[in-house]
Amino acid sequence: MRFLVAGLNYRTASTELLERVSVNDRALPGLLLQLQKQLGEALVLSTCNRTEVYTTGEDLEIARVRLMQELADMAGLGEEEASAVAYVYEGDDAVRHAIRVTCGLDSMVIGEHQIAGQVQTALRLAGETGSVDTPLSRLFHFALRSSRRIREATGIGRSRLTVSSIGVQLVERGVGSLTDRRVLLVGAGETGKLAARTLGRMGAGRLTVAGRNAERTERIATELGGDWVLRDDLTSAIASADVVISATAASDILITADMVMEARGDSEDSLVMLDLAMPRDIDPAVEDMPGVTLYGLPDLQAIADEHRAERSDAAAEAEKIIEKDVPRFNESLTALATEPVIRALGAHAEEIRLRELQNGLRRLEGLSEEQRDVIESLTRSVVSKILADPITFLRTRDDDEAASAVSRLFGLPDAEVEVIEGDDH
Repeated sequence: MRFLVAGLNYRTASTELLERVSVNDRALPGLLLQLQKQLGEALVLSTCNRTEVYTTGEDLEIARVRLMQELADMAGLGEEEASAVAYVYEGDDAVRHAIRVTCGLDSMVIGEHQIAGQVQTALRLAGETGSVDTPLSRLFHFALRSSRRIREATGIGRSRLTVSSIGVQLVERGVGSLTDRRVLLVGAGETGKLAARTLGRMGAGRLTVAGRNAERTERIATELGGDWVLRDDLTSAIASADVVISATAASDILITADMVMEARGDSEDSLVMLDLAMPRDIDPAVEDMPGVTLYGLPDLQAIADEHRAERSDAAAEAEKIIEKDVPRFNESLTALATEPVIRALGAHAEEIRLRELQNGLRRLEGLSEEQRDVIESLTRSVVSKILADPITFLRTRDDDEAASAVSRLFGLPDAEVEVIEGDDH
């Protein structure tokens, strides 16, 4: 079984194109079921900076063609157009990419912590939908464990930088000190809360949280030390703000140009807006309004590059760990596929050993207990040495043919892969 991933990210595609392929958690189960019909096994990772589809296949060429067709359909592009902006990794390169993504090496903000949670969510939703089988599940559980080891060993995630936190840094550079600034936060999910905490650390003034659900919004506003409004009152909330930060999972524009125009009226005060959502929450047309400055995800690159340079040594160490982890994962996956055969082979050999030992001992009368123990030990040692080579053969091969060959050679019954729930936690 080989791994394959195709996707688009902030380096290869425009914001407009990333919006087309962005998938929120509500739409993901339906897409996974569709992909499963075409690809078999499928997992989708969709964040503010990327959308990727992972699958597996014995024939990677067929899997690649089907995967690119699905990705082109998602983006509304022809296959040639999609090929020009998409990246594809297969085999060990796909494994390596999954680990790099999970530990934050492939993120705009190198080493960001939020991506590991997004990977966990993608894996959970794929598991609930039934679109992943053992190989992809093993890959991402391994990637999550590898990510934890890399963070502990290299310090790549120090200071807990996120897209939200560097977005707030960008706003501060645009408006100067955030002290006494009135900030409106639209969206109370993880990205929004991370932004709010950064605002608090940077001394921002009054914070207002806008959400859909009154109880939840009030609770989060209290937690963050701010006021709250419902989204129905967004226009008036914008009118009272110096800074607007939006980070929701809405599928359409949430803050329209007309809404901002109405909120501002004749005001000549400056308004800084930061859109951290994918797809975008804020109509790009607001940028043309006098006194309004709009920042989006692409504008974060300069600050992200500064932090990337600061973490270059940690990133280099992380890459070394990943190069060792790729073969480690392959060994673990091979062991998963061949272990049932190894167990069957051991049981088969032990059955023969015991039968022949009993037959031999019946013909040897008067043996002492010590002599019987010597013979018992001798037969175990002989069997162990005979099995050593076929077991090594099984554990160093990465295909089902090895297991099948050994099964036929020793006349073993068919052995199915045994999956133990929770073995990766």
